[in-house]
Amino acid sequence: MPRPSTHRHCSRTLITASPSPTSARRAALAALTILLACVTFSCNSQSFQQSAGPSMPTPPPAPVQPPPPPMNLARLLNGNWTATYPGGPLRVVIDLDPMLRGRNYVATLVDGNKSIPPGNVVWRGTLDHHVPGIVVADQICAEHGFLQARWVKVRILVSDASNFREVLINPNDCGGFPVKFTRVGPAPTAPVKD
Repeated sequence: MPRPSTHRHCSRTLITASPSPTSARRAALAALTILLACVTFSCNSQSFQQSAGPSMPTPPPAPVQPPPPPMNLARLLNGNWTATYPGGPLRVVIDLDPMLRGRNYVATLVDGNKSIPPGNVVWRGTLDHHVPGIVVADQICAEHGFLQARWVKVRILVSDASNFREVLINPNDCGGFPVKFTRVGPAPTAPVKD
């Protein structure tokens, strides 16, 4: 015979412990510490490091540049000079012609002599564009008392920024040549703008 079964009901009680405030703080602090460690570790990884960009090949060395050409000393004639004209030394002022464009020199006599009165233009010239250090010019040539005044062809040969010579192209055109010019005062280091 079967045995009568007895049903027993067991009631189980789920015991849930409510966390205490200190243990909740510890757990939050531990979670925050783990989170910060993960962030720090990932920020220090190679993928987050700043890169210089794509690697560029080194450029080839620059070719050696030739030195700049020397300055044409004939561009430095502006200023006050003394000249060895007959009856000299005489003061001469050289400037650019304000009526013409470019490097057009005008030399004006400050002190007169027996042949040319003061204030007259003694020569006008332009740079020789083919040969540095030379000015091609026209020189006034006159007899005593500014008689028979005429223009003759001359070359201005510039040796340095403080000295030059004026030489006739035809040595029989006028007397008293060659004429030597010496600068009064310091020489300029750069030409006056045209």
